[in-house]
Amino acid sequence: MKQLRALAVAVAIFVLTPLRPAHAQISPNAVWSCEFTNSPTDCGLYLEAAASTRAALVGPGRDGPTAVQLTTQPGDINIAGSGSNDRADLVLARSSTYCNQGQDEWWAHSLMFPPGYVPPPVASVWNWGAVFDFHNSSPGGGQPNFMVYATPTGLELHMAGGANTVNRPSDPGYYSIAIGPITKNVWYDFVYHVKWSSGSDGLFQAWLNGKQVMNYSGPNLYVGQSCYLKIANYHTELGVPVSVVHSRVVMAHTQADVQ
Repeated sequence: MKQLRALAVAVAIFVLTPLRPAHAQISPNAVWSCEFTNSPTDCGLYLEAAASTRAALVGPGRDGPTAVQLTTQPGDINIAGSGSNDRADLVLARSSTYCNQGQDEWWAHSLMFPPGYVPPPVASVWNWGAVFDFHNSSPGGGQPNFMVYATPTGLELHMAGGANTVNRPSDPGYYSIAIGPITKNVWYDFVYHVKWSSGSDGLFQAWLNGKQVMNYSGPNLYVGQSCYLKIANYHTELGVPVSVVHSRVVMAHTQADVQ
């Protein structure tokens, strides 16, 4: 991930009606959702972190009383394959209901960088942070199929997929686009429309706070793999605590059911 700095120009496919930011009522037609009402591991999630205290309920949430704050402490390394990087992630296990070849899905989620958030600093090495991703299903190397990616220059969206595992920006199947600066203490409301595919018929569209910020067409799975959700706080070791707040994650089959 340290080399993921290349940017690509978004290619327009088609533009849907602009999306409104998330609102409080979760549709009864949602396939899966989580508002972290009782516990960080509500909704079938499990924690990858150095200790259970790295995930805590905070309030208020995006719409309701609670959200989840994921915090890393210096030295939170070697967590679920993180190597020398710090990790505190919530994971939704692989399932036949989402993130598989040919499935068409809508997702929404909200995140906040709290006042004490430490963004990746400019340094002699490339610092980065992944705060939300769909991770490829096979263990080992390779970039996630999609991630919201924090850099010293702002937020980016990254894609990877196709016949070969993507490790570097120069590899076939890699794509990224910058979406703006990191602003603390405000909600980022994301909505995604995705058709999962390891081929050219893959689609990934993204809206941020009602404005379309990405229109991607192409592979978004690796051949023979599926993917799974990670609500994340994964970053280069910075020597200080780092926190990210997540709220209201929803998956459905229509645009209306995630708004």
